[in-house]
Amino acid sequence: MAKILIIDDDETIHLICRAYFTKAGHTVETAFDGPEGLEKAAAFNPDILLLDINMPKMSGFDVAKQLKETEKTKHIPIFMMTSLKQASNIQRGYGLGIEEYITKPANVEHLKLRIEKFLEKKK
Repeated sequence: MAKILIIDDDETIHLICRAYFTKAGHTVETAFDGPEGLEKAAAFNPDILLLDINMPKMSGFDVAKQLKETEKTKHIPIFMMTSLKQASNIQRGYGLGIEEYITKPANVEHLKLRIEKFLEKKK
């Protein structure tokens, strides 16, 4: 199954997603802010990354930009998962090269299906 990295400052998101994706057979790592997420992305080399925008120390936009500009991490598909619904934020995310922009609160089952469909297409 897939290796999933969740970068979000909300511990509840970590707990719910970790439980749900682990039960589905995926390996899950988590980070609570941008710098920690960048470190883990480089070390863990996830198949997919779930990324919040509003976080301490560094925004998700800045994290996505750095990931896409770094040779070792630019291939990692990013699903932004955020409460920001404005068209300008959505455009900014896709402009940085993300694959999906999902607004919170997200249905975890729907998120799991979208991730699995994406990973299946990638094979």
